[in-house]
Amino acid sequence: MRSSRVQRKQNKVLYWIIASVLCIVGILGIYALSQSEPSKQGENKSSTQLLSKQKVTQQQTYQVSADEKKYLSERFKSLSQINSEAVGYVYAPNTLLDEPIVQTHDNETYLDKTFEGEHKPLLGSVYMDMDNNKQFSDKLTWLFGHARGSHVPDHRMFKTVNYYDNQTYFDEHRYVVIETPERKYYYEAMFLIIVPENTAFYKTHFNSDDEFVNQLSEVQKQATSKAKQVNIQSSDNYLVLSTCREDDDTIRSNLYLRQITDAELPEFLAQHGEKLAYKPTR
Repeated sequence: MRSSRVQRKQNKVLYWIIASVLCIVGILGIYALSQSEPSKQGENKSSTQLLSKQKVTQQQTYQVSADEKKYLSERFKSLSQINSEAVGYVYAPNTLLDEPIVQTHDNETYLDKTFEGEHKPLLGSVYMDMDNNKQFSDKLTWLFGHARGSHVPDHRMFKTVNYYDNQTYFDEHRYVVIETPERKYYYEAMFLIIVPENTAFYKTHFNSDDEFVNQLSEVQKQATSKAKQVNIQSSDNYLVLSTCREDDDTIRSNLYLRQITDAELPEFLAQHGEKLAYKPTR
């Protein structure tokens, strides 16, 4: 009888020990699950946010439309029939700057050669520096053109560039558009500097990003007219429109313009697109 009672007592103790162990294991399991769940939720949330951000970025990045491709195809088909060295077209809305762009193996040919192929001193053509990439992908792309002025009856071309030495004119004509066979590029005027024709600022390539930023910062300091807010970044590409001064043909007006990045373009075009549409003045 006593042996049976002892046995029952031992079984009861064993039962409580097993129940306690199972209870502890269950609690530990729930705790572990609760700790891992927020991490998974955090990972899922981060992944969702990343995908959402990538989607927004893709939506906001500039894409060449079918209409633009068609327009440019027709535009450059006719230009190349006149001159096979045509690489672009430049215009500044609400000005007389409205010219095709050529590029050849030197920087002298188009000083006197017109776009149509005629030899006419002081007329010439707007041309890209021989060392620049015709895709306008260099840190600093140079376009040269005569100011013409009173010396010839047709005084368009780059005479407009000289007007940018006036701050009011500068502020009222901030944008320049470049058309290429593939797409359009939009630029905003940053500063204009007046320098000797042999200026040390004339460079098409730089050894480092710092060299590029330092040079443009120095140009900005010496500028005759400039934008109110200029943030020079090494990731930006710039365009220079260079022409002679009518009062002294050994002096140059160099207008520096920053290329609007593809990430900025959707918002920029929503605000300015209609005003920047091409309207011929030739």
